[in-house]
This record gives sequence, C-alpha cells and structure tokens, in this order.
Amino acid sequence: MANWVSMKLAAEKYGISEERILEWIRLSYLTYSSLDKEPYDDTNPMVDTEELDRALVFNSIKSYPDDDTVERLPIKHVNWLYQENARLEKFNDDLLEQNYVHTQREEKLIADLEKMTDLANEVLLMHTKIMCNYKSLISEKEGIWSFLCSLFTWKKNKCLI
Repeated sequence: MANWVSMKLAAEKYGISEERILEWIRLSYLTYSSLDKEPYDDTNPMVDTEELDRALVFNSIKSYPDDDTVERLPIKHVNWLYQENARLEKFNDDLLEQNYVHTQREEKLIADLEKMTDLANEVLLMHTKIMCNYKSLISEKEGIWSFLCSLFTWKKNKCLI
C-alpha cells in the first residue's frame, strides 16, 4: 500500500532537493498524485515513499574495490599513459601552431592576390585608353600631338614617363 507524503516533506525527510524529486517525477521514476489540480500544475505533488526508497537505493553508488568490474593497472603502465597523453598534447599543440602559421600565410597571399588584381585592372584600363587613342589617331580625328599629350600628362599624380 502506498504511503503518500508531500514533495516538501519527502525532501526534508530524505535530505534530497525538491528539484531532484521533480526530475525523478518527470523521468517517471516516481509515482505522484495531485489533489484537485492537474499533475503538471501542482507545485507540491504527493509522492509515494516506497518508490522514493527504491529510487534512492537504485541511484546510490557504492564502491566495491575488489569486485570483477575493477581492473587494476601497474603503475608503470599508468605512467606510460600519462607520458603518451603529454606527447599527444604537445603534438596537437604543434599542429595547431602550424595551422595558425598556414592561416596567416594564406591571409597574406589573399591580400597580395587582391593587390595584383587591382594592378591588372589598372593595366587593362591603360591598355584600353591607349587603344582608343590609337584608333582616334588612325581615323585622324585627332592629331599625334593630342595622343602624345594624353600619354605624358599627369593624372592622379602618375605619369607614364
């Protein structure tokens, strides 16, 4: 037969938090009941103490150092594991450092590529201008003098010479 007590009284009696009891209720480890309220609306539901005892026994951890589940290792092997772990950590740090160096190099190469693209665009613009001036010279719409002036005059603080 169930022995029902409020969650607050159970928490005080067994010395566990109310949040843990609510979590066990949510996980359906404990049966609960609410009077005149919906179960999820009740802030202090009633819990069965027999099931609470079973949940506490089930969730308790006891150490049995000499049972079959414990594997004993020689101290040399444990020390070797620590050394191997330290070696692998150093190797990982070295790889991270190399990755950082490669990332920095890649950023510099991308910046240089952008500069080269800008310079190539300027060269193409200058080539287009020269071709336009050459076409106008050929069609004799302009004289040689205007062509030479356009090549050797200052524009944006730059001169062809």
